[in-house]
Amino acid sequence: MADQESSVLGKILHLAQNTMAIRKKIAISFFLLFLRSALFAQSLPERIDEILKDPNLNHGLQAIVVRSLKTGRTLYERNPDQAMIPASNMKLFVSAAALDRLGPGFTYKTRLYSNAKPDKRGVIKGDIALVGGGDPVLGIKDLTNFAKRLRTMGIRKITGGVVVDDSMFDDVRLGWAWTWNDLPYYYSPEISALNINRNVVDVWVQPGKRTGAAAVVTFDPPTSYVEVENTALTGKADSPKTIRVDRRLGRNVISVSGSIPVGIKVKSAEETITVQEPSLYAGHILKEELSKQGIVVFGGIKSGKLPAGGTLLCEHTSPPLSKIVAMLNKPSDNLIAEVLLKTLGAVIKGKGTFEAGVEVAKKFWEESGLDLTGLRIVDGSGLSRLNYVTARNVVDLLTHMHRHEYSDVFLESLPIAGVDGTLRNRLKGTACEKNLRAKTGYLSQVSSLSGYLTTTSGEPLVFSILMNHHFCSNGPATAVQDKICELLAESSRITGSTSADPSWLRSE
Repeated sequence: MADQESSVLGKILHLAQNTMAIRKKIAISFFLLFLRSALFAQSLPERIDEILKDPNLNHGLQAIVVRSLKTGRTLYERNPDQAMIPASNMKLFVSAAALDRLGPGFTYKTRLYSNAKPDKRGVIKGDIALVGGGDPVLGIKDLTNFAKRLRTMGIRKITGGVVVDDSMFDDVRLGWAWTWNDLPYYYSPEISALNINRNVVDVWVQPGKRTGAAAVVTFDPPTSYVEVENTALTGKADSPKTIRVDRRLGRNVISVSGSIPVGIKVKSAEETITVQEPSLYAGHILKEELSKQGIVVFGGIKSGKLPAGGTLLCEHTSPPLSKIVAMLNKPSDNLIAEVLLKTLGAVIKGKGTFEAGVEVAKKFWEESGLDLTGLRIVDGSGLSRLNYVTARNVVDLLTHMHRHEYSDVFLESLPIAGVDGTLRNRLKGTACEKNLRAKTGYLSQVSSLSGYLTTTSGEPLVFSILMNHHFCSNGPATAVQDKICELLAESSRITGSTSADPSWLRSE
């Protein structure tokens, strides 16, 4: 009897324990569900605010605007009207104005003239004149084609020299307040109406054949326009590479110093260096290309203007502006941006100056609904730290261009996340890959990202993220930008709300 009672009591106790365990599991499940619901119930602004608490941004300033292109509603804003240094986001303003005022089919012309017709022996008695039309993407092969064309025409001698005419623009070669120690490097090229090879030269440094020998320095393109001061030596096989390449300020003298290990295989240029007076550089390249075709030019290269009554020998037409703006925005090319701004002045106002270009652009920006009191423009590329824009103005510009007649050209000019341009290595494997199109911008303690993306629910968004004065490098800053963009792209999963009913969002 006692055994039976003990058995019954054991079963009751076991049942009670199971019941308590089940209740405990149910309670835990409800608690976890509550936590998950509470987490996902956070509004979009709250989630962005959490991301911006990253300690890397301490002491810095962020200006952000996110807007729905479907409803026009602002989904998030922080310091929307704060003046911010845009860096290369400045190129959005210039490329938009250029497309609107010049049209996507606009092209540049570079022409070659002689001041006398070739005689029957193939001799031009006098000078030839290379006249720049502002083309920022004129390449070496284009001048090679000029030389081949003259050879085909039977020209063998030019008794004069090469006159280079870049009078379409003024002679202000640099942007206002460009940093002096940036000037030798590829991203700070001089601005001219006659450009060649982006106004730079690639410097290659190879080791000598033995330890202690001088390093071997070559240029691409090979040209006599630049000189070299080479103190670099060939080091031991296991020694560190310490090569430094620079250009003497005010001179076309490239200095190479340091050491390079013997036997090392060099696969790329050591540095890309700017040249002074790009039009003269183009003249030297043309003379050297003519020489390769067996055409002798007896005179030198000099700046001047095309004399009246010159004979047109040949001309080159640039790619259309629709292609050039992609060559501008995807790799963030500073020369193209500066040239486009002066082109606006030259074509619309008859003055190839920065001031005339800004005057034309400002009229377009005003028509686009921008607040001009929130803009300060001192160059076209964003290289200067004296440029200022607001995040609201960036988003207003992008919103206007989204409905512009050339919206497809403008959109296609922007880098695509995880695919090309300055975004090719960012946001891969996220909802932004092949989705987000945006312009990057970098200066020391400045990082920007502005553009477009579509959420997983299909809602198109426009955004601008401008960051200034953070002490961290750009890596942590861009990581914060990427987190925000991922959140925006996946925003339909935050609360389960649909883009058609964004009432769960609040603006701050």
